[in-house]
Amino acid sequence: MKATLLVALIFLIPLSSIISFDQINAQIEPLPPSIPNPEPEPLPIPKKEPEPIREPFPSLTEEEILAKLTKENEELKSENSKLESQVTNLEIQKGFLQTKVDDLTKKLEDLNEVVLEQIKVIMDLVTNLKETIFDGIIPSLVKF
Repeated sequence: MKATLLVALIFLIPLSSIISFDQINAQIEPLPPSIPNPEPEPLPIPKKEPEPIREPFPSLTEEEILAKLTKENEELKSENSKLESQVTNLEIQKGFLQTKVDDLTKKLEDLNEVVLEQIKVIMDLVTNLKETIFDGIIPSLVKF
């Protein structure tokens, strides 16, 4: 009996340890994947130092600068007014040409109607000629 008990203990202890390990493994949740270590951030691109603003008119006094800028401003105003007058002229020409195009389109439509009417008249003449030839001349020649 001691031998049976001993054999039973030998078999039961490994079985119970297997069962308990399986239960422990089933109860333990898997760990989330580890977060990788961040890579070092790249060094920021340094901003370029702005170049110092150069004086637009070196070696000129303020009065000379003012006179020069006033002259350039007047030239730009006159060029602007010339361009505005050209734009106005082009708009007038566009209107004139659009009117001509509309007139020509209307004339084309009228001519198309005239041509269609002429085709109808020609077709009527052809029909009359056919009737005259086949109904009038040929039957009279055949009767002889």
